[in-house]
Amino acid sequence: MEISDESAHATPTESAFELEVRAVFQDTLGLIHIALVAHYGMLDSEANELEKDLYLWFVRFCMRPGSGNPKESRSFLLVACCQFAREYQKYVIGSGLRDSNRETAKILDREPGDVARDFTKSLDLLKFRHHPDA
Repeated sequence: MEISDESAHATPTESAFELEVRAVFQDTLGLIHIALVAHYGMLDSEANELEKDLYLWFVRFCMRPGSGNPKESRSFLLVACCQFAREYQKYVIGSGLRDSNRETAKILDREPGDVARDFTKSLDLLKFRHHPDA
């Protein structure tokens, strides 16, 4: 799975840091998409658009002074993902554009950080998969 936004593709002037940020995002994108569609009940098209916004947010987040290694920022990326999804779904449901169901209402009642912690187990598996000794 790859985001289709032009800003997500490598350019000749991209630094090694920018390439690493993009690689970390791409590597986490499958988990992000599952969170948006399966857990927050978004449509694929909505999730794809939100993923573009989330990518831009992650690039800016990683480039802030004092930010660490992009790999270490994955947990912040997941919290932001859950926050974006929660606010979007609250808006869509609150405006009457979509009906809520029990599962969506349940996840919207939780704090994004708590939901993101649930995904940490998947993130830990991702880290393990990329460990040189794995």
